[in-house]
Amino acid sequence: MNTVKTKKEHPVWFSLMMGIVLTLAVSVASAVGSMLELNDNGMMLAQAGGFAAMAIVVAVYMRSGGKSLSRFGFHRPGAGVRGQALYYLPLAIIALTQPVFSGIDPELTGARIAIIVLFTLLVGYTEESVFRGIIRDKLRGKGAVYYIVFSSVFFGVLHMANAFSGKDALSTVLQVINALLLGGVLALLIVTTEEILPLIAFHFIYDALALVSKENTEHEVLLVAILNVMYLLYGAYLIVNLLRRSRAAGSPEAKLTA
Repeated sequence: MNTVKTKKEHPVWFSLMMGIVLTLAVSVASAVGSMLELNDNGMMLAQAGGFAAMAIVVAVYMRSGGKSLSRFGFHRPGAGVRGQALYYLPLAIIALTQPVFSGIDPELTGARIAIIVLFTLLVGYTEESVFRGIIRDKLRGKGAVYYIVFSSVFFGVLHMANAFSGKDALSTVLQVINALLLGGVLALLIVTTEEILPLIAFHFIYDALALVSKENTEHEVLLVAILNVMYLLYGAYLIVNLLRRSRAAGSPEAKLTA
């Protein structure tokens, strides 16, 4: 009988570390950009560098130790994604809300658009791989409910810094709730579909369209409030659907504790 105790893993601490390291990487890149007094395009490129560094770390981790990418939700596009296409239709509506509401910025240059595409591709891949891929994999033993709540709150908390930029209290609160609710919706989706590629695509498109939209400070609170209502309705639908699927499988807890 082997009496040597193996070192216990600490999935929660590991998950917290991954999110914090990601935030620090981008914060350091932003600090460097500020020190160099870069313009908006330069600052975005600096932040893209922070995300690129983390993207490499994430990719190496997911392939280390003979891991399969499928455990993180990376599957080849096929019948599974097509069969679940209806789950993603609300994401298209959410992504289009800001440009439809505010319009496209007419002063965008080709260089600016190229930088936005590069930046948002890196953000979409890195944040989804961390929050809906690695953290979910680490927290599987604690059940889906724990993962959904943990990742949603953590995602919202780490996005709080983006909200504190001199805005009024109501706008700040709505922005924080926005990140938390969107994180909840994406967590529910990965649990429902087991597919991360559509979430990466949505994250990229959502951020890209937001950055090419005109600034609409006059109606910003209304826009965020509309998005938050959409997240709540969408999230409620996903929760009800998960519960129905669990009951149909013969165990009410099956899907939400797996």
